[in-house]
Amino acid sequence: MKALLTRALTGIIFVGLIIFSIVSNPWILFNVFLIITCLALFEYRNLLMTKSIRLSPLFFVPALAVYFMIAYTDLWEIAFFVKLFPFLLLAMLFSYSLFALFRKTQHRALTDIAASLAGIIVIVLPFAFINHFPLLTANGHLVLLAVFVLIWTNDTFAYSIGSLIGKHSLFPRISPKKTWEGSIGGALCTWIFAYFFPFLFPSLMYNSWKWMGLAAVIVLTGTLGDLIESMFKRELGVKDSGTILPGHGGVLDRFDSILFAIPFVFIYLYIIN
Repeated sequence: MKALLTRALTGIIFVGLIIFSIVSNPWILFNVFLIITCLALFEYRNLLMTKSIRLSPLFFVPALAVYFMIAYTDLWEIAFFVKLFPFLLLAMLFSYSLFALFRKTQHRALTDIAASLAGIIVIVLPFAFINHFPLLTANGHLVLLAVFVLIWTNDTFAYSIGSLIGKHSLFPRISPKKTWEGSIGGALCTWIFAYFFPFLFPSLMYNSWKWMGLAAVIVLTGTLGDLIESMFKRELGVKDSGTILPGHGGVLDRFDSILFAIPFVFIYLYIIN
């Protein structure tokens, strides 16, 4: 009972913080997700240590530089970013190569460099792009709020329905507890819920079909993101990515769906706007 109450209280605080950061102002949104990014990067580095992959402490410097560059400035324009992105990745590659070159102890340089770049791509970029929803469309902060609501709806119904009637494992090799019944039930409930979003977010001017399309993108990519993080944790031999959120695990455990979904959400919104 105590564990359930702890989980519920943590969930309420977590959801409240995310909603507050979205509806308040861009500066608070930037700082909240800067802190979340830092925590996620620390978790990521600690997880890799379980396989003796020890990233340099300087790993955080280019990672946070990318966050500031993308999230804090107005550089993010589609045409400009397409030209900039390859050179940005090259700069990261050279930076982490230098860190590996000048480390006092010889280690698996290629593994360290690849893991460092993966941290940038999988963690930093999605969190940084969250800050640009207000620039993507009018009332973009409400679109961001809707994205989180759809992800939470899918997770909640998938877990609840799976716990009640789930019998057939969705991906037994990776996540035995996730069931087809829960996944399909969560997807259907989220899709139906999205149909009524024009009444919840009338200022966004999206019709029900556009909202249901967004829900489909989020359900598919969010579920895959959850499975991919489970795959990584299984390979690393850990149950949770961390312990900072009592009853919920770590930051990466709570954001696995959103991290994988954000790039596809941006593509979808760019197409329909």
